[in-house]
Amino acid sequence: MNTLRPFQIILLGFFAVLAVAALIMLSLYQARVSQSELAYGDGVVIWGVLPEDVFKSVFLDISKVDKPFRVVEYRQIDSRTFDDEFVNAVAEGNSPDLIVLSSDRLVTHRSKLIPIPYESFPLRELKDTFVDAAEFFALPEGLYGVPFILDPLVMYWNRDLFATHGLSTAPKTWEQVVSDVVPAVTEKTTAREITQSGLAFGEYRNVEHAKSILLALALQTGSQMTKIEEVKYVIALNEAFGTGGGRPFESVVQFFTDFSNVNSPVYSWNRAVESAQSTFLGGDLALFFGRGSQWKELADKNPNLNFDMAQVPQGAEATVYRTEATLYAFAIPKGSKNPQGAYAAARVLSGQAPAKALADKLYMAPMHRATLAQPSENPFTRVVYASALIARTWLDPQPEKSSEVLRIMVEDVVSNRSRVGEAVIDAVNRLELLY
Repeated sequence: MNTLRPFQIILLGFFAVLAVAALIMLSLYQARVSQSELAYGDGVVIWGVLPEDVFKSVFLDISKVDKPFRVVEYRQIDSRTFDDEFVNAVAEGNSPDLIVLSSDRLVTHRSKLIPIPYESFPLRELKDTFVDAAEFFALPEGLYGVPFILDPLVMYWNRDLFATHGLSTAPKTWEQVVSDVVPAVTEKTTAREITQSGLAFGEYRNVEHAKSILLALALQTGSQMTKIEEVKYVIALNEAFGTGGGRPFESVVQFFTDFSNVNSPVYSWNRAVESAQSTFLGGDLALFFGRGSQWKELADKNPNLNFDMAQVPQGAEATVYRTEATLYAFAIPKGSKNPQGAYAAARVLSGQAPAKALADKLYMAPMHRATLAQPSENPFTRVVYASALIARTWLDPQPEKSSEVLRIMVEDVVSNRSRVGEAVIDAVNRLELLY
């Protein structure tokens, strides 16, 4: 029987030590990997109505530096069926772990969401990190969504129409709209038919963003919009902040509907005209109010249209500026099987770099104050960023139904079925019932 030589014994010992060291290193590595993967759990499924390809692209970039993030996935749901699919999924125990919650759906889905306690996400951090509009998601019991982007209402203007009629710059005040743009650009036949318009206000059905316009005007006039009193929502559109504020929403409706009143000096629109957007794209509308994210769509639909973007006009005496916006946040459903992982994913995606990447691809604005403070080379993005700083919104009871209420209100005034005050009271009462 051969005996091992001293050299062989030393060599075998060396390999044994290597093997033990390898096992230790492997176990430590696996422990580290499992610990990092615990940040997101086995997987995080996100539902939303925003484009899937945008999220996948950003997710891929995040995963290059944060490999465990690969367990996070996004699924685009048709906006027309999202509410029903989400409710059914929760009822059947198949809830997503996160949803991209738009501000107009907060009231609709509030009871199905987990409020993030302020011990986990301090209100101070929210105020310091995000624009004022982000506080919309901060309700008494907690934060209902981690905010990341918003899409403000802006004003598009036809540069050729302006130049043709001796107007050099976009109006900054409503007084300029009324005194300069509308009378200079609007053209009518002897039968009072509109052939060219300065402004598409006054109707609801053929003004794509009529609801947002009315809300923006209400915000500018000092309306309290909506309030939460104990456990009840209150429509306060016609209530002003402070004393002696009058009835702000009545002023808004009167101003808005005057543009479709044939006896008004600002008559510039009626229901016989095509939609505001198509008229603007056709070159026969000077001012079009739309989302900040629409500039690429408008440019693609008519590459020959010489247009620009500006902030929504304000009152000449205004000291506080306002516009309306749709806000987006990552919210955790009560039915989530992985709420901790969902929260971790939401914090990553709402971070400064991912939020900016999502905003850039969607032509929106990130909600980070630090990002908005950085100048953009894109002239449209500059306006969108500036508008994000002054944007606000309201607690919409039910988006489609509230829009119908406001449509009836406008049409009752335009058709002389109701006086402005009566129409507003009726609308406020009907909106209250939607909660």
